[in-house]
Amino acid sequence: MPKLAVSRSQIMGAPIEKVFAKVRDFQSWPEWSPWLMADPECQLDFSKDEYGWEGEIAGIGVMKIVEEQSNRSISYALSFQKPYRSEAAVQMLFAEEGQKTRVTWKMDSSLPFFLFWMHKSLQGFIEMDYERGLLMLKDLMEQDSVPSKLSFHGREQFQGFVGVGKKSESCFKEIESQMAVDLEKVREYYPKGEAFAVYYKWDVVKRRVAYLIGVKVPELPQRIPTDLEGVTVPDLTVYSLTHSGAYRHLGNAWAAGMAHGQAKRWKADKKFPPFELYQNEKE
Repeated sequence: MPKLAVSRSQIMGAPIEKVFAKVRDFQSWPEWSPWLMADPECQLDFSKDEYGWEGEIAGIGVMKIVEEQSNRSISYALSFQKPYRSEAAVQMLFAEEGQKTRVTWKMDSSLPFFLFWMHKSLQGFIEMDYERGLLMLKDLMEQDSVPSKLSFHGREQFQGFVGVGKKSESCFKEIESQMAVDLEKVREYYPKGEAFAVYYKWDVVKRRVAYLIGVKVPELPQRIPTDLEGVTVPDLTVYSLTHSGAYRHLGNAWAAGMAHGQAKRWKADKKFPPFELYQNEKE
């Protein structure tokens, strides 16, 4: 069966004892779990050495501590019943770096044979999940809270709009800075109007995205600067959710939306690609 091996790390501005204690306490996991963000109604069951969950989005599973070395490592046995049966060995490793702590999150598992064709994409999605989780843990350790909240609105009728924007392509790591530069360019010509972004293509294997970022306008101008273009978002039935918090955690919203789609809460509308509206550009 295809093997899955994931390893991601993050440096956190907190003492190793504090970080280890937070991770060791299963009841802290809902604060920074990249999967529970998508399933606020998930039923959780905690004990000192075991953590179980059952939810429509998160599936059914249990994670048990099988070995630990104080302030150095925790090893887990992870078992899923749904969405499909699987087993994994998971580790959290802790290392001091000056006054900070490096946390490394690792997983070794394998895919069911019938999912072999999704190996590369699933690897990419899990890697992004681990990155999102570690980033939330970092904020929790450094700020005592995670500036990322999701509100699920479900299927809604959306009134379309027109706008002007700039098309670009970026790697995932640089998308925040690249989109800020592109939006600033658009704002040179159109300083007013709500900002939005349209995502034409995601490549989780190559970790690249093609998008347009722009601003709403009352009507499409007759003349548009050569490096920009007009876009019409039609009236649509959409599956809507709101992310409140820092832009660096915006991936939580997209991951949750995709998870809800996999749970058949919505079906993709081929009339128009996914898009987002920015109610605040400061974060």
